[in-house]
Amino acid sequence: MLQIIIKTFQHNKPIIFFCISILIPIIILPNYILSSIPNFYDDKRFIELLTISCYLMFLILNKKIRINLISIFLSLKKAHSALYLILMLIFISTFLADNSNSAIKELSLYVGIFFLFLSISSITIPNSKLIQYTSLIAFITNALVYLTIFFTAFLASFIENIPLQWPEPFSGFSNVRFFNQYQIWSITLLALPLLIYPELDKRLKFFLKIIATGWAILLFASASRGAVLSVLLAMLMTLFLFKEYAKEFLKLNGLILIAGLIGYLFLFKLIPVLLENQVTVDWEPTKDITNSSGRIELWQYAIQYIIDNPWLGIGPMHYAYYPGPTHAHPHNSLLQWACEMGIPSTLLVIFLIYSGLSAWVKKFYHLNNNNKLYAPSHLWIALFCSLCSGLIYSLVSGVIVMPLSQITMALIIGWMLGIYFQDQESKPVSQLQHISFMLLAGATLITLTYTVLPSLLPRLNSYADLPYQDYPIIAPRFWQIGGIPH
Repeated sequence: MLQIIIKTFQHNKPIIFFCISILIPIIILPNYILSSIPNFYDDKRFIELLTISCYLMFLILNKKIRINLISIFLSLKKAHSALYLILMLIFISTFLADNSNSAIKELSLYVGIFFLFLSISSITIPNSKLIQYTSLIAFITNALVYLTIFFTAFLASFIENIPLQWPEPFSGFSNVRFFNQYQIWSITLLALPLLIYPELDKRLKFFLKIIATGWAILLFASASRGAVLSVLLAMLMTLFLFKEYAKEFLKLNGLILIAGLIGYLFLFKLIPVLLENQVTVDWEPTKDITNSSGRIELWQYAIQYIIDNPWLGIGPMHYAYYPGPTHAHPHNSLLQWACEMGIPSTLLVIFLIYSGLSAWVKKFYHLNNNNKLYAPSHLWIALFCSLCSGLIYSLVSGVIVMPLSQITMALIIGWMLGIYFQDQESKPVSQLQHISFMLLAGATLITLTYTVLPSLLPRLNSYADLPYQDYPIIAPRFWQIGGIPH
């Protein structure tokens, strides 16, 4: 396997580019902060923008990738009308917004992310197995590094009998919920090699089980009720739709979650009490599990914005513009899209999500019933469960807002699209389509650069230069300080 990977890498520039621009950030960003941007949130946004810009440049300059990307887009023929309508509605909403610069910035980011997952899918089609190897290795490596940092800090506090202060020993994120928004995509993927590579050495299998269980311990230790519930609901959806085909996958992940819960209770509750250790004496992530953490109020604001602006919304990113909420987004993806982009656009997005998930399940059954399944069945099921986990969690969290979560979401969607269209012949691409996509990619790159630079440069120099008094909301959105200054 290793020889095949090395040989493929030597003659495949898109794969090298994919690993450098997507997988390395997934491994590094949760565990490292850029020295030039002393902020755990903004450094991730900076890398995301750099990644999107590189892919847009790659798309403009690499004809082969551009042909594959356009071919995939042409294959989405049932979604074309909805995509065009959504883009048109967002364009109108953008130019009617109170702060058009911020709205254009958000629009450019969304289009850039769209290009990103189309690019990933175009790289996946001819390199499906290699994407599978490298992506799983990246997720496992990141989990291993993060777990090492987490439990090293926990063990040091335990030995020295020093009480942890919440959210210690979570690190690398300005808010532990941002960790959950990244973790949610990989929580059911870490054990996947145990199912699709049965020939693995027993010692390696045991090691993978330890990593997956440790990742589950962190899920419970983070005290995110929404994340736990999202994973469980996604697993139930997977069981309902894939039936007996999903039982082995769900049994394995269910046992890992149970082991993670037991491990959490043992390490953070039982051991400190039995040994009279102070490590978790002040460690109280949540006291009232029925508390909405202020979400109800945020949702009420979003609903009021929808009532006042039902057709086109208040404009992209503009939940962070109007005074009132203490947060720059409503912690609900549908309400956020509806209040900022309008109800018609939201209904079209729901239609696309439903159509995409339905097509994925139908194709799985069609290929499986005809013995033509060209990717491991467990991979089809695991990616579906991962996507559903992220989508469900986005209804109570900022999954579609946070930069590292957006990169990981683009990877999962692009990976799924690449697998879905792997057995289809490339569509013929006209010169006009070439030019149109190049122009759109170029326009996205230019507008993203033009709108981002004025707010990026002060963050590269000194946060003290930011005019805090002009920000109605000091909470994360595009940047850590996410309010739109006015």
